[in-house]
Amino acid sequence: MSTPAEVAMAGGFTYGLTDIDGVVEMTLIADNLRNMKSFRLREDDILLCTYPKSGTHWTWEILNMIVAGKAEYTKHWQNSAWLEYRTEEELETLASPRIFHTHLRPRQLPESVWKLGCKIVFVQRNPKDCVVSSFCQESSQMWTDDARDTVCFTGSWSDFLSLYQDGCVVFGSIFDYILDWNKAAEQFNICQVQYEDMKKNCSKEIRRMAEYLDRPLPEKTYVEIAEACSFSNLKHANEKIKDQTYHFQWQQGTSGYFRKGKSGGWRNWFTVAQSERFNEIYKSKFNKPFPY
Repeated sequence: MSTPAEVAMAGGFTYGLTDIDGVVEMTLIADNLRNMKSFRLREDDILLCTYPKSGTHWTWEILNMIVAGKAEYTKHWQNSAWLEYRTEEELETLASPRIFHTHLRPRQLPESVWKLGCKIVFVQRNPKDCVVSSFCQESSQMWTDDARDTVCFTGSWSDFLSLYQDGCVVFGSIFDYILDWNKAAEQFNICQVQYEDMKKNCSKEIRRMAEYLDRPLPEKTYVEIAEACSFSNLKHANEKIKDQTYHFQWQQGTSGYFRKGKSGGWRNWFTVAQSERFNEIYKSKFNKPFPY
């Protein structure tokens, strides 16, 4: 019987995948993940926890501005502080308070997260928008040094959706991911943020995050941060202002991280049958109707 990682690669993923602790992961970071439990955190570390395509770049930049107390972009891309991708030695060089981002589940994180009581911000997004955004990225991106000139995912939208629903994608099932973090939020002091709420009133959500981090700011600063981190402004900053050292390099003309940054785009992709099937899976997992 094939493992989820094997199913994913047979279904169209062109980079190495492996199963670690019941979750599909990139082979590239397998060693880091196996050593993650013993990673040494600092008491003032802040963790941004998101499933891929849930507003990670957006929220990470916001958190950095909250800590800085002003609407000023970080020097580097968020990949400079990607917990499971960078080595412990690399992350040790970051100044406190370090703001890590991660796509890992609670059980995969360093044990010191819970012992130290590190601040955690967990962001959710409509899973249907997440899968569309993931497909558009994976089916368009091609590494600069890929001699095969092959995009990350070669299958169709229907193929990708099927794998996604079964958890046969990088970082595993989005349903299980959300369930795991919801359970963790019942036990620990976690700031839960909804992507769609940020789209409706970003400064309000920034205030919530700042108060959670015990770093309240003037109301004017919340508005300034929201404007600096608008989709168009943040995309420009990441592509034209920031140091590109930690930015993954894609071949010219292939997709970057920033696509549209909107909500509800899934309606242009899902057929009625696909949407109904997705809703059924969600209901079976969460024991409640699909809420979006």
